[in-house]
Amino acid sequence: MKRLLFGVYQAMILLLLPPLSLYLLRRLIGRPAYRDGVMQRLGRYPRDFFKAIEGRQVIWVHAVSVGEVISSELFIQSLRRRYPKAGIIFSTTTPTGQAAARQRLKGVDQFIYFPFDLPWVTRSVVERISPALFIFLETELWPNFLRTLSKKGIPSILINGRISERGFRRYRRVRFFLSSVLEEVSLFLMQTERDAEKIRTLGAPSDRVIRTGNMKYDQAASRGVPKEAGTLRTEIGLAPGERLMIAGSTHEGEEESVLDAYRIIADAIGPMKLLIAPRHLDRLGRVEELLIQRGMACVRKTALNRMRNEELGMRNERVILLDTLGELDQYYALADLVFVGGSLVPIGGHNVLEVAAHRRPVFFGPHMSNFKEIADQLKGSGGGMEVSGGKEMGLQMVWLMQHPDEMKKRGESAYQVVLANRGAVMRNLEQVARWLEN
Repeated sequence: MKRLLFGVYQAMILLLLPPLSLYLLRRLIGRPAYRDGVMQRLGRYPRDFFKAIEGRQVIWVHAVSVGEVISSELFIQSLRRRYPKAGIIFSTTTPTGQAAARQRLKGVDQFIYFPFDLPWVTRSVVERISPALFIFLETELWPNFLRTLSKKGIPSILINGRISERGFRRYRRVRFFLSSVLEEVSLFLMQTERDAEKIRTLGAPSDRVIRTGNMKYDQAASRGVPKEAGTLRTEIGLAPGERLMIAGSTHEGEEESVLDAYRIIADAIGPMKLLIAPRHLDRLGRVEELLIQRGMACVRKTALNRMRNEELGMRNERVILLDTLGELDQYYALADLVFVGGSLVPIGGHNVLEVAAHRRPVFFGPHMSNFKEIADQLKGSGGGMEVSGGKEMGLQMVWLMQHPDEMKKRGESAYQVVLANRGAVMRNLEQVARWLEN
């Protein structure tokens, strides 16, 4: 039965290959960043591409995109310390994930793009790399790839496993096939007991499922500010004593609410700077158009970096657009008020622990399904505040600014949530060690 199901899956891929190829071609034409990794995704590498890992035990770690890359950072450091002689390969699916991995992850021997899930491609890549172990983050399931590993006797381990409510509903529709895919995975290390129960319901063998916690807590707790506060303030044109509101990882439809809240705050408290960091940088132009419509002057962060000190002193823009990757976390340390996006619109939310780790209370919308446990813990502690829109956000932020002792107390409560939930990195590493050291 398993062979039949995988055969049907492969037949469907072949049928869909022509339209998928056209879609890929359009992406390559419209978004040049995708061109860099397409040959790798087809299993084509230069002759000496993997020379650095020849003759070494190879550990292959995979993360889909930026969020998973960030949450893997401390795990990769721990993996490197424990296995200093191993060759570590790190793959991503998206160009933004690849850029973040190259920027943030130390101790990786080779970065690659994850191969397309075509049987002849997966076989070629796995044979070329010949990993001793494959580790993947947050339930990224590719049937042909996992099947290839299993046939070659290469164990695969899911770490920091998570299944959103939306993903769970989608997976349940194909449970008859998904259960066969999950049988190919050696071990499932899940974030919560709820995630563990979901993966069992979808067909994962119960004896292979363990709850080890969420590495995002460890990652948040370990993050320091790599630059002096004064340097960071200068980078975004923040004068001494000037206050700052940050809207991080915003999506289409959220900047309007952020600006409504900002207007309420400015009217009640006085002027402050606003830093907006769209989740996807290709939206920067649309956000600039919105600000122009609202009559608000703005400047991109990279433009500020190119100006001399005397020019910065003459600027009067109240809104800065963060147009770089990997820097938002450090600016949270400067903020008086923080809203994290993907939560006022039905995206599922983004990582609020980066804010809590800097002892800042954090605001978010009602759509936090991707971080439900974290959001519930923060709300329960008082360090997280759920808002329904711009007006409520603005009024609650004004109240906090008018009660500085309460703001400090809530920020400390948020930080204690981070500290209380550490340990997933080491628990995951110990489980990985069982497969590498047997």
